[in-house]
Order: sequence, then C-alpha cells, then structure tokens
Amino acid sequence: MKKFLAAGAIVALSFGPAVLRAHHTFGYVYNTSQYHEIEGEVIFVRWENPHILFNLRTDNGEIWEIESNSPGGMERRSVTREIISAGNRFRLAGFPARNGDRGMHASNILLNDGREVVLRPGTGPRWTNPEEE
Repeated sequence: MKKFLAAGAIVALSFGPAVLRAHHTFGYVYNTSQYHEIEGEVIFVRWENPHILFNLRTDNGEIWEIESNSPGGMERRSVTREIISAGNRFRLAGFPARNGDRGMHASNILLNDGREVVLRPGTGPRWTNPEEE
C-alpha cells in the first residue's frame, strides 16, 4: 500500500507544474507589460470551460489564437455564442503571448455595432468612454 501511495504522489507531483503553468500562471504565458490590437474574422471557436478559445484571421491572413474568459464570465458580460462564432468580425485588444507566437489573451472587444465589452476584470474600456454611453 505504501508503494502504491508513493507512486501516486510521484505521478501527481510530476504533472502538477504543467497543469499549474497551463491554467494558473497568466503572466507566464502572456506579456502583461504589452498590449496589442488585432481585427479580423472568427474562423474557429471552442466555447467550453475553463476558457473560451477561438482563432481570428486578420485581413493580411495571420491567424491568431485567442483565449478569453470562461463561458459564464463571457455571458455575464453579454458576449454570447452568437457574437463569437465563425464568420463574425470584430476588433480585439489584449496581452500577447510571451513566446512570440500569434496568441493573445483578450481583454477588450469592439463589436461591429460600436459596443465595447471589457472581458477581463480590472481592465477598463479601450475605445469608448463609458460616461458617454
């Protein structure tokens, strides 16, 4: 029994850092000292926990991998599956991937109707003045 518990502990400890890095160390994956904007068309969406993931193709053909809030967090901000769905276009701003890949954690979205949605808690509007609305 002790050997079984020891083996289980070794397996858990070996996978623990990868899991933590993948989900809980935002600053490890995204450069929070930079802000980047892109605009394009959604070409793929995975709307599931723990974060919504989608790909956006810019007008010059670049494909960006975008991560955002959880489905519940997005819906609380009135961003629905209909808004982030293949074929829809919008502008995004957020933190770029540290590794130089075309990846971003979206913090703001500017919809085609001119409405800006702040996606990341603690982030303010980027393109609109909320006092004017």
